[in-house]
Amino acid sequence: MLEHILVTSTRLLPLMLAACASISSSAAVQPVLACVNLLNTNFENVVVTAARAVPAIDQLPGYCEVLATEIGTRHDMKALLPETWSRRFYQQGGSGMDGVIPELIPQNITATQGGSAALKAGAIVLGNNGGHRDRTGADLLDNPNATERYAHTAIGIARDFGEALARAYYGKPTQFAYYQGCSNGGRGALNAAAKYGTKFDAVIAGSPTRSDPGVTAQWLRLSQLPLPQYDKLKAVAAAAVLKCDRLDGVQDGIISNWRACEFDPAKDVQVALQLTPVEAAAIKSLMSDIELPNSGTVYSGYGYGFGDKSMKFSSKLYEFLGLGYMRYIVLNEPKWEAANFTVEVYFERIRSILEDKYQFDAETAGLQQFLDSGKKILVWHGSDDTIDSHRDTIRKWDELESAAGAMARQNARLFILPGVQHCGGGAGADTFDPFTAMMNWVEKGVAPDGLVATKLDGVPVSSRPLCRHPSYPRYRGAGDINLAENYRCTP
Repeated sequence: MLEHILVTSTRLLPLMLAACASISSSAAVQPVLACVNLLNTNFENVVVTAARAVPAIDQLPGYCEVLATEIGTRHDMKALLPETWSRRFYQQGGSGMDGVIPELIPQNITATQGGSAALKAGAIVLGNNGGHRDRTGADLLDNPNATERYAHTAIGIARDFGEALARAYYGKPTQFAYYQGCSNGGRGALNAAAKYGTKFDAVIAGSPTRSDPGVTAQWLRLSQLPLPQYDKLKAVAAAAVLKCDRLDGVQDGIISNWRACEFDPAKDVQVALQLTPVEAAAIKSLMSDIELPNSGTVYSGYGYGFGDKSMKFSSKLYEFLGLGYMRYIVLNEPKWEAANFTVEVYFERIRSILEDKYQFDAETAGLQQFLDSGKKILVWHGSDDTIDSHRDTIRKWDELESAAGAMARQNARLFILPGVQHCGGGAGADTFDPFTAMMNWVEKGVAPDGLVATKLDGVPVSSRPLCRHPSYPRYRGAGDINLAENYRCTP
């Protein structure tokens, strides 16, 4: 079985790289400036602070590495300009509260970061720090300009800098522009489409949210729960798998047909675990929506990923995430404590600041316009994510499909990855290359409807088809349960 997966992966990689090469070779452009000549130049109010030539290594081409800062701000950027440019542009989103430039060329191509695949395809690769330099978000305190950049404007500023840089360095404009990110970077990807749609041709959003006020309230609400210790949470997650694993036709340690799962921690956990009624109620709260009388559902509950390693810090993690928004953006009170939070008292204030004042979320109208123009959106989300809810991603996706209709079905894809945690990890297959798939969609018209994800443990150990929502991978009833070819996407 392992040999089969390895052979399949080995055969696919050259085909993917060859496809990239064939696309890029016809439009190849050489620099018209020396890399060092970019130093101290100003593009779109962004000054280049460093420029150095980096030689080719391993499978990566040589490139000019540029560091830059928007004048009068702490908004830092990095761009990698390949020796031979395919006239593609790739922008990488950040994570958390931003504050640092993300890794642009990770060693392995992942579903969250496609910079290495982009650079190999001859694309300019660019990332930025979201407009500030503190990962806790403290730089945003009483700083509306930095907060605006973190909310979304840094996306457009960085894109404009990258375009001006390309025109100066290569003497030509970009032909295809892509944005990819996960978590906060996934939120950024959707904002790139909704707010800066004329600057991008396609976006890839992993584990995103389009409900920033809702998820902030959810984090703060959950930070107050008397959740059990991690060992118990893992056992509860195992109990959920025990009850619902076979709903996809096979016992493989993954809840693939999660919609059909009706798990109740108060009833479906073994007595020997000694889960108290209070603990069971707290876990049920993790799975519960936030609903308000005048607003309906403002955020959806999580799935069954209680075994996620991040849950070792459960309450403290949720508190940290929520406080970053409340202390430094919503209230501007650096000593405010999460213990003071109630949804009823604070939600409207959170919404008015994050949504009305700073427009943190991607608007349905903007996304609809992006799709109507023929541009592409790919969203993926793990069903075991306990940071950003995949159920809420679906709730907001349904709104978009209702508004965009046929254009959403034609130009957008949502994939829910069973058993996958926040931006990867978990028992499910979480490794695939959405960037190459997106290039083929935009530039060749090949829709990403036959993608396969792999689970790695040093080497590939299993694979699953990526099923377009609302389908899930169901076992065909025969063959190796670790091979994607033995599953079919079932509504």
